[in-house]
Amino acid sequence: MATCSVGNKFRIQSNGTAEITANNDTKDACTAARILERLHTDFTKSTSNTDPTNNDQADGKLPTFWLRNQTGINNFDSGTGSTNRFYNIFIKETSKDQKYRTAVHAIMNGVYNDAISVEAYLNKPATTQTDLTNPDNFKGINGLINLNNVLENLITEKVRTKTGTSTKIDILDDAQHYSKRQEIKTTLEEIARRENEIYREKFLNIILVIIGLVFIGTLLSKKFYSGGGGGGGGGGSGLFGNTFTGVGLGSSSGIFSRFGGLGLGRSGRSRLSGLFSSNPYSLSTR
Repeated sequence: MATCSVGNKFRIQSNGTAEITANNDTKDACTAARILERLHTDFTKSTSNTDPTNNDQADGKLPTFWLRNQTGINNFDSGTGSTNRFYNIFIKETSKDQKYRTAVHAIMNGVYNDAISVEAYLNKPATTQTDLTNPDNFKGINGLINLNNVLENLITEKVRTKTGTSTKIDILDDAQHYSKRQEIKTTLEEIARRENEIYREKFLNIILVIIGLVFIGTLLSKKFYSGGGGGGGGGGSGLFGNTFTGVGLGSSSGIFSRFGGLGLGRSGRSRLSGLFSSNPYSLSTR
């Protein structure tokens, strides 16, 4: 695949109908669009299902050969019907099996290797692309990741050139900071929501305690003011009635009976009134 030149046509969306003519500002975008289209094909197309062990055939290096249901191959997966290689390999086999390591290496790097070792099957390509001058080197999942990194750098450089700033504008860091701020905002909102729940629970507990105290107080008052539930009523009978019967009732019984009540009983009134009947300090004459 060749890089785009000025005048080449490309589309941003795969289902778009409007074509864009590449110029000096958009030719990198044109090349990137071509790489993405080719990667999409590598991951989705139906292969011709030739023997992947034959180095002249390219099917084995395509991720779609391992990911999509394809027609089986007699001398490879023992069949000519539709075969789910992904299930058969990744469920039934492990990294100890050669076919497993070969499949992973092909999906990640777009390279078929039927002798890849346990130590090397997860390795990234030795050469990392820093620009779009070699479109064919972007293969597999690692190629897609590499393409994304190259495009981010190109966007940053394009913004720097257009704005004329002398220092590099790190758009990626700004985006990362925005993402972190969003995460912090979400965390704070979750903390606030949980605190509200806790406060509501505490308030409910306080209400329940108050209701319980009122209920218990009502039962106790009925118990004691009714004389323990036996009789009660008139004359101030019961626990409190018998104890304080001299208070305001004028009775001769109770705690204050010996002192004539508190000045409200019969003897209490006479004694209390007698104190002021012959006041020695009175100015009146007899």
